[in-house]
Amino acid sequence: MGINDQLLPTLINAPDFEPEQMGASFWYEAYLKQKQENVELEAKLAQVEKELEQLKEKLNKLNLRSSENSSQPPSQDGYKKKNKGFETKVKKKRGPKYGHEGTTRNGFEQVDNQIELNLENCPVCSTPIDRVESAPVRHSQIAELVSQPVQVNEYQRPLYECRNCSWRGYADLPLGCREDFSYGALLSSLVGWLGYGGHLSWSKQRYLVETIFGIPMSQGSLAKMHQWFSQSLYPSYEKWWELIQQPGVRCVDETSYRLDGVNYWLWVATSASVCVLFLAPTRSSAEVKSLLGEDFDGILSSDCWSAYSPQSASAKQKCLAHIERELKALETSHLAANRQFAKQVFPILHSARLAHRAFHTGELTLEQLGQHRIRVEAQLAEVLNHPPSKVWAADAQNLANRFRKYWTDWFTFLSHPEVKPDNNDAERALRPVVVHRKVSGGARSHWGGQLVGMMFSFLETMRLQGKNAVEELFNLLAFGRSPPQPHFTPLT
Repeated sequence: MGINDQLLPTLINAPDFEPEQMGASFWYEAYLKQKQENVELEAKLAQVEKELEQLKEKLNKLNLRSSENSSQPPSQDGYKKKNKGFETKVKKKRGPKYGHEGTTRNGFEQVDNQIELNLENCPVCSTPIDRVESAPVRHSQIAELVSQPVQVNEYQRPLYECRNCSWRGYADLPLGCREDFSYGALLSSLVGWLGYGGHLSWSKQRYLVETIFGIPMSQGSLAKMHQWFSQSLYPSYEKWWELIQQPGVRCVDETSYRLDGVNYWLWVATSASVCVLFLAPTRSSAEVKSLLGEDFDGILSSDCWSAYSPQSASAKQKCLAHIERELKALETSHLAANRQFAKQVFPILHSARLAHRAFHTGELTLEQLGQHRIRVEAQLAEVLNHPPSKVWAADAQNLANRFRKYWTDWFTFLSHPEVKPDNNDAERALRPVVVHRKVSGGARSHWGGQLVGMMFSFLETMRLQGKNAVEELFNLLAFGRSPPQPHFTPLT
């Protein structure tokens, strides 16, 4: 008995409706139809619940995202209100850590003026007072700016002529002075450090020179000073680039940098004593080969960015700090599988770090360190191959896939203890560049962008070598004298 579906509710709700008159086949068909609808609704409900779980997970990660569990910089972390209640944590002891020698300033090495301050009358009752000869004199050394910290020299050079060969000319200016420039090498070195090491904008550099030093400076003169930096730094910069391509441990990273409004990339490679940064238009593997060379035979330490995969190297080390931050985020996941993955993997990575530290303190031999690598790799493989169900939850599975993709690169530091388990050296070298980028907004010309790479290469190299950056920059400007070049020993 066929009845229109739209008329069926009216028929069933009628007062004189009798179910028997519809027949068994009708109700069987209605039962099958309702059963099919229930199956479809259950499938839709399961899909909605799955999507809801994914949205909850995404919302949870966004709400709890910080510099401790992601690559987000600490400056973007939200304000954390301090708990004013009872503090259960034990306060750390002030001063240097155990085993570190403290430093105390015991006056200045040189005193320019000695000024004796005498009293004739009592400051309380104005009665004449006597000096106590037996008591020691109190010495107080105070460093202060003088009224004119910069000295302006005028060099007067008469014209000379040779009676023998008819040569005509003037005496050369002293070292540190240029014919076409009104500012000396030492003042220029200080301004250069303030611009890059101190992150002062060009306008603030001019303001400081004019107000503190009392010397007028135009925008054109400041630009000319920076071009002097570029010309003087280039020979040393090329030598450092050649050294960075020799075999050794190299930490590599990159960050974005704006050049005349266009997005470029600043790449960095560091060693124990040399750092090189260079500006490039792309973030591709071609820039890595330009930085390290086509046939680099050292150990490459980096994050998991795909541009580093094609680069040749005798071995590679992936940054454990990056993966540990992502594991930290899984600890607060509302999915049990994610939390279980983090709980199982964290101790494995931690034991690897402890073994590396024990080797450097003399508690483990190189052979024992290599055996520990075999154990931690076996433990990690056991976790990856035995998820709680067929596969791990999505976030944990992504990390598991990354572990498998770069399987040989996670514990290189246990076979080569001179390698660090993280890429912090490269990130530390890029941190001043990031601050400079936020202050300046980038560079406006190609030579300005290249100068940024050379200047920060110089500053970081001087920091690694423990040298005075202002003094070494003065040597470059005044004498053309490059800092001593380090000698690398090949990897064993």
